Amino acid sequence: EQGIMNKREFETYYAMYQTILNTLKAPDLMIYLKCPIRTMKKRIKQRGRPSELDMPTSYLKKLDSLYEKWIANYNLSPVVEVCTEKLDYISDFIDRHDLLEKIENVIYQKAA
Repeated sequence: EQGIMNKREFETYYAMYQTILNTLKAPDLMIYLKCPIRTMKKRIKQRGRPSELDMPTSYLKKLDSLYEKWIANYNLSPVVEVCTEKLDYISDFIDRHDLLEKIENVIYQKAA
């Protein structure tokens, strides 16, 4: 969309994507983690990875928009959408428990 890749490059990447789709089994469950751009920028700063620190907000917004479009059309498996803005499933046991419970509910519904 930004014109960074030429047509041939895009077609090569798209052919690889199609090969992966046709070769690998779809996951049993897609977990889609999302949060506001402000939270993304805060987490990027906390991680401190030099290659990420100068990412423009406009880039993050565009990337977020593309992910939203992609997940809206994803239909290979059930999706659990998790807003992670105030969620700390790494160090908070309650948040981790709630997330795992949400995932288990979807998996058990699929198995039933």
